Amino acid sequence: MKKVTLAMKPTSKSFIPIEAESIVPKNFLSGTDLSVWRGNRELGLDEVFSVSVEGEADRPEDIEVVLSGETFRLKRVGEYMDDGKITVLGDIGMHCGNFMSGGTIEIHGNADGWLGREMAGGTILCRGDAANYCASGYRGGRKGMTGGTVEVFGRAGHFLAENISGGVVTVHGDAGDMAGAEMRDGTLIVHGDCSRPAANMKGGSCYVYGTAHAMLPTFKKIGTVRHEGQTLIHFTGDIANRGKGNLFVKDYRYLD
Repeated sequence: MKKVTLAMKPTSKSFIPIEAESIVPKNFLSGTDLSVWRGNRELGLDEVFSVSVEGEADRPEDIEVVLSGETFRLKRVGEYMDDGKITVLGDIGMHCGNFMSGGTIEIHGNADGWLGREMAGGTILCRGDAANYCASGYRGGRKGMTGGTVEVFGRAGHFLAENISGGVVTVHGDAGDMAGAEMRDGTLIVHGDCSRPAANMKGGSCYVYGTAHAMLPTFKKIGTVRHEGQTLIHFTGDIANRGKGNLFVKDYRYLD
């Protein structure tokens, strides 16, 4: 097992984000001679981080990368990651886990926007809150997350799992507006409240264990079901789009 610890060095330019798509486990198989970008400057990994390495590995699945310090400045960590593990001991910046297909990313703090954008596999665990567009597709795209698992233990922002086409997204707190919008397949679970869930959904299953505020009238009520020990109201739709998805809510309020 190989453990690579990257502790961010203090800097007077902490307001400038760092593009760190090179930080994926497989890139550390041959050492730590990698680079990142701060603005228009390419910097060696050791210019931004204090780097330490323990152990050895021949496969990405046996590598763990641990990030600490002002990690909220790091963008695109874990982009195209396919194996191994990344542990973030604080907050993380935008686009963490872009296009991820395998491995595990664990974030001990909060995650900025686009967490797990268009991911195809693997696991993302966010112990704090996740900002807007978690597990969604990019603006103008028609496909969001297609596989894997995202679990947020805090709250999630707006457009959670927009365009999701596979995989499982779970939020233990509340979510914002339009959770599961344009959903095509997969599973979305919100343990708290949200508003206008599953708008224009075509397929898949969305569960809201709290209250669905501003519930859209274009869902057909089927009845009730028991799920995870709770009674949920079952709707199908979005019939405005001839959708055949399933929406399950504990309670709902139509828009006044």
